[in-house]
Amino acid sequence: MKVIILLLKIAIVITGSVLAVLYFIPGTGFTKIWSYLATLALPFAMDFARLIGIKVSKRFELAYLLFIIPAMVLGIDFDVYKIIYPFDKIVHTLSGTLTAFGAREIIDQASGKPDQMWFKALFSMAFVAFVAAIWECFEFLMDQVTGTNMQELIAPGIQDTMYDMIVALIGGAIGTVLAFPVVRKKA
Repeated sequence: MKVIILLLKIAIVITGSVLAVLYFIPGTGFTKIWSYLATLALPFAMDFARLIGIKVSKRFELAYLLFIIPAMVLGIDFDVYKIIYPFDKIVHTLSGTLTAFGAREIIDQASGKPDQMWFKALFSMAFVAFVAAIWECFEFLMDQVTGTNMQELIAPGIQDTMYDMIVALIGGAIGTVLAFPVVRKKA
């Protein structure tokens, strides 16, 4: 799994690097330097989390890296969100699912207690909503600062934002059900 994680990081960083270089070549059509720079940094988010003392499983890191490819590289860097209508909603649904598993990782390292499933599920959904809201704030700020149209890919601003939040919560509910099974295995 370590080799796969390393290869994914390398592939994402190479993609971000190539796109950043293409940005500086007139006529290539690559115009999102901030997105390309984010693509260079995002593969190392789990390493940063570990650096500040947050335990991250290799399984979650792999899922996170596999998510960056459709969400960031394909969706934003290569404009697939504008080309394929449901792609944005699929990615936001996946983000909710991934975030629910991220919440599970945080809870497990913080509590270590297998009981209190209702609280863990509630925290998971709250964490999904928080991350979805932060992302929508990022989209809004990018639109304001750089003049992009991240919040108007499919529908005018508020519609796109609300649909994104709703499908993230749906994905979060799915991820919560999968990450926090009600029936526990007997040891």
